[in-house]
Amino acid sequence: MKDFFDKHTPKSLDEIVGNRKAIEEIKEWSKEHKKPLFIYGAPGIGKTLTANLVAKVNGWAILNTDASDLRDKEAIKSLFTVACTSNTLFSKTRLVIVDEIDSIADKRGGEDYGFFTEFEKIIEKSIQPIVFIANDPYENKKIRPLFEKCQQVKFDLPYKQSILKFAKDICEAEDIEYDIVSLNAVVENCANDIRALMIDIYTLSFDKKITLEDTESLGDRKKNEDIFKGLQKIFYPKDFYETRGVVDSLSVDWSLLFAWIEENVPRQYRNPNNLARAFENLSKADISNSRIRGNNWVMLKYVFDYLTVGVAYSRKEREPAGTYIPFQFPKVLRMFTTKEKNLQKAVVEKIKHKTHCSKRVVLRHYLPFFFIIAKTNTCTKDLITYFDLTLEEIKYLGAKITEKQYTKLLE
Repeated sequence: MKDFFDKHTPKSLDEIVGNRKAIEEIKEWSKEHKKPLFIYGAPGIGKTLTANLVAKVNGWAILNTDASDLRDKEAIKSLFTVACTSNTLFSKTRLVIVDEIDSIADKRGGEDYGFFTEFEKIIEKSIQPIVFIANDPYENKKIRPLFEKCQQVKFDLPYKQSILKFAKDICEAEDIEYDIVSLNAVVENCANDIRALMIDIYTLSFDKKITLEDTESLGDRKKNEDIFKGLQKIFYPKDFYETRGVVDSLSVDWSLLFAWIEENVPRQYRNPNNLARAFENLSKADISNSRIRGNNWVMLKYVFDYLTVGVAYSRKEREPAGTYIPFQFPKVLRMFTTKEKNLQKAVVEKIKHKTHCSKRVVLRHYLPFFFIIAKTNTCTKDLITYFDLTLEEIKYLGAKITEKQYTKLLE
C-alpha cells in the first residue's frame, strides 16, 4: 500500500487536488515568510503535503514534528534551538513544520504544560520559516493567541469534479477498468477526503476493475471515517479519556478494531521499544479476552484499556522522522472479504443460470431466501444437486455439512 501511495501522491504543488487560492497564498508567504504560517482545515486534503512541497520548491531542509513528539519541555527546547539558529551546514534554510498542533493539550493534567506559551516565544525569535498545521484552531482556546500571530491559510474541501479527475488519473495509471457511475460512487463515498479516496481505490484495485457492486462493499463512509478517526485517537492521542472512549464511539465491533490496530502498529511505531510495548499491550488485551467465561464480562474493561490507552501510550520514545504512513485495512480481513466475494459470485452465477433471472434480481430477491433455506439443513441435498454447488458454496449459504457428508450426498 505504501508503494501505491508513494506513486500517486502529488509530487508538485500544481498536482494537489483543489485549494488553488490557498496554495498561491502559501507560495507568496514563502518568498519572505516574515510571520509563521498557520494552515488549517479538514483532515486528508493535503495540508501537510503542501508544506513539504513548498520546502521542496524553495530548496529548504525540513524539520517535521507533531503533537506525539512534543511531550515535554526538552522537546520544545530542542525545537526552539532549531528555529532560532542559522541555516544548515550547507547554507540551506530550514522549514520547521509543527503538525497536529491542536492535539497538544492533555486533559489528564488539565493543562498543556505551557507548550503554547513556549511556541509564542519561538515565533518571536525564530529566524527560520515555521508552519503550524491543525484541523480546527477554534476548538482549543489556548491556540488562539498563537493563531492570531500567524499568517492564516484555510484549506477547504476540494470540489467533487476535481476529486473525480484525480480518481480517473489513478485508475488509468494503474490500468483499472471502471465506469463513470461506479467511480462517482467511490468519490461520493470518500466525503471529499483525498486520503480516504486513495485507500478506497487501492482496496478495490485488486481485480483491476471497479463496479457498482464493488463500491457497495466499501460500506458507509461514516463507518470508515469512524475507524480512521478512532485509529488517529489511539496512535496520536491528545486526551486520555477521549482515547479510552474510542471503543464506545466507534460504529465497528471492538474485535474488528483489534484487527485494525494489530495491522497498523508496526506501520506507526517504527521505534523498536515503542513497538514492543504496543504488542505487549495487544497481547494483554487478547489474554484478558480469553479469560472471559460465561457472564464474567468484568474482564472486558481490561480488554478495552489495553487495546486503547495501552497501545496509545506505548509511544514513550521519539519515532524516526519520515513520510506520512497511512492506516491500512487489515490484510486478514481483506483476504476473508475477497474469498467471500468470490464465493458469492459463484453461487449467484449458478442460481442465475437455473432461474433465468438477472444477477441483480438474484442478489436482491433470491439470495436472502437461499440463506434461510440452507441453514435449515432440510434441503441441503436438493440445493447441492440442482444448483451443482461445491462444498464451500453450500457452506457459504449456511448449511452445516462436513466434507464426508458432502461426498456421501453426491454418491
